[in-house]
Amino acid sequence: MLETIPLTTAKPTAHTEIEPLRETKPLRETIVSICGVCSSGCGAEVHLENGRIARLTPIKNHPYSVLCTRGMKAAEIVYSPDRLLYPQRRVGARGEGKFERITWDEAYDVIVAGLRRIADEYGPEAVGMYTGRGNFEYGLNEMFAPAGTAESSANAVLFPFGSPNTSGVGALCYVSYGMIAPRACFGAYMMDMQEDIDHADLILVWGENPATDSSPALLPKLRQLQQQGTRIVVIDHRRSETAQALRCEWVGVRPGTDGALALGMIHVLFAEDLYDHDFAHNWTHGLDELRAYVQQFTPERVEAITWVPAEKVRELAHAMACAQGCSILTYTGLEYSDSGVQAIRALYTLQALAGHLDAPGGKLFKPRNRLRLNRNLTPPPANARPPIGAEEYPIYYEVRKEAHAALFPRAILEGKPYPLRGLIVSGASLITAWPNPDLWRRALAALDLLVVVNRFLTADALYADIVLPATTMFEIESYQIHGNYVQLRQKVIEPLGEARNDYLIFAELAQRLGYGHLWPQTERAMVEFALKDTGVELADLLAHPEGVAYPQPPMRYRKYASGELREDGKPGFETPTGKFEIASEWLRSYGYEPLPVYTEPAEGPLAAPTLAKTYPLVFNSGARTNFDFRSQHHNIPGLLNKLPAPLVHLHEEDAAARGIADGDPVWVVTPRGRVPFYACVSTNIVRGAVEANMGGGGPLGPQAWREANVNALTDFEHRDPISGFPVYKALLCDVVKRVE
Repeated sequence: MLETIPLTTAKPTAHTEIEPLRETKPLRETIVSICGVCSSGCGAEVHLENGRIARLTPIKNHPYSVLCTRGMKAAEIVYSPDRLLYPQRRVGARGEGKFERITWDEAYDVIVAGLRRIADEYGPEAVGMYTGRGNFEYGLNEMFAPAGTAESSANAVLFPFGSPNTSGVGALCYVSYGMIAPRACFGAYMMDMQEDIDHADLILVWGENPATDSSPALLPKLRQLQQQGTRIVVIDHRRSETAQALRCEWVGVRPGTDGALALGMIHVLFAEDLYDHDFAHNWTHGLDELRAYVQQFTPERVEAITWVPAEKVRELAHAMACAQGCSILTYTGLEYSDSGVQAIRALYTLQALAGHLDAPGGKLFKPRNRLRLNRNLTPPPANARPPIGAEEYPIYYEVRKEAHAALFPRAILEGKPYPLRGLIVSGASLITAWPNPDLWRRALAALDLLVVVNRFLTADALYADIVLPATTMFEIESYQIHGNYVQLRQKVIEPLGEARNDYLIFAELAQRLGYGHLWPQTERAMVEFALKDTGVELADLLAHPEGVAYPQPPMRYRKYASGELREDGKPGFETPTGKFEIASEWLRSYGYEPLPVYTEPAEGPLAAPTLAKTYPLVFNSGARTNFDFRSQHHNIPGLLNKLPAPLVHLHEEDAAARGIADGDPVWVVTPRGRVPFYACVSTNIVRGAVEANMGGGGPLGPQAWREANVNALTDFEHRDPISGFPVYKALLCDVVKRVE
């Protein structure tokens, strides 16, 4: 038996140790490829010295010709001594972190035997899969996609095995904004949409923060447009990094009340006859019902709800109505409230009624005949039991064709609706991503089989039976598409140690389970499958490693009037009524309120005034930073020195009332517990609200980050009723000075 070692102290094998720099002039080489720190696909020239990554520079004229702070620290990430470099098997108790090194064959033997043992005892639906942001590599997603959905980050490798229970980070991110809300309104997904910011004279940045996006390519574009005269307004509970970088207008809003603000602006459009009459009367369904509903959302009432001054509500509505083109940049910022789906629908309805849907400067439908590459779609198992969560969140299941991970702990610990006994977690960290980390620890500890695939140690990995080492995306070959721009992801370096491409890990698992023929078994074969008969030639991509722009159809506007949005070619939208559904018949058919109604946060100062006496501040978490990636990189010195400890942002007046100064150690306290942070005091957040850094709670990095799992403060049972997303925002808390 090989030596037993704690996983946290695992070191690279001898042939991957970092060599000292030679005194002679190093051998230099540049490989044109794609940044491999995350999946955004930023074009990068990777500069090697003696065969090792030294630095990155952006490719000029690339769609994403930019590198973020994390990308600039790529060498530190790739060569970190914390990298997982060989398969390991647990030899200690779950959670103890004691493992022994094994071979890949031994690891697959354990995994396959465990999956089959569970299937024999409980049925194949008793095993499941969970994938996270670390598995968002484009080719991996497209090759292991579940059939029946336009887009998914879930992995279908267990579908042929007989399990419908694949899930992932889509159960708590993006699907409300990107799939449910747009389909309910206009029968399309956000992957089929784009904001025409180049022709907008007003841009609302509402629930998005381009300065910390991956990729941050949008920020320099916004700066350029601003210099050309475009008005940019940031609507956020914080004066975000984007607002600060652009020095633009900031409208502070109470977390969780964005839907009320949108409805208040719609009220003004109706009250002052500022809406687009042609679109509203000819192309919408539910207009009269909405007009009646928003009567209650006067600017004065909206001010009381949102903390946005009544006159600003009116002014923003006027600005949208008068704009030649108004784009709204939004992402996940509105998803995590009591009515996240409906708030986003209210935003889309506001933009449409103001005349900016499929119009110059507004929200555009991409051409249906645009360039597309092949996806390898795998159907769910026939005659299988419904996946976990399908009954509770049927809308989510309809758009994703996957299980809802919010119900995994119940299935593991209570066997409802049926037992879940085995789980593969890849590129994710359940314990740091979901509310109630103690519940997830109990759930993971209770499994019969837990397999973790990752590049670094995670909180979940401490409970795993098998840990498999994945490469970074500098160590693989794949492909990327940005609109009409296609690029080959060239392998920059060979895999370190015994790490393997995530794609090949699952292709091999399929092979071991007896159905490997369903997936290409090499990286090159996978790329060739994606490109076959699409008009994109591999030879062109190899000859032009910087990428190739292919012809694209011209943009036409008001495509709903010319029959270009529906499969049957008729005018209108791909909705049950054929119109923009202000009142969604799809939602109504599942028993949900069809109008984009506002729901006051149940744990908020207005709905819970008694609780607010003990917890007077509005809690918020989830804002991203440039110095970590969700729960990753707190062990990377070049990034850690920019954000060495987790912060809670609060207004200087709220801090002064509590005797708290900038940098003080504090507790953030909610009805569910307390977590240590350090105070960041400023006027860059609305008074009465806080923003606590997410991503802490993992086993790597300094103690301050390891102790700061923000989800010990959030509520596992508090979810959006349509999407099932946790409410990470719009809760109540207090901040208390602590003595270290």
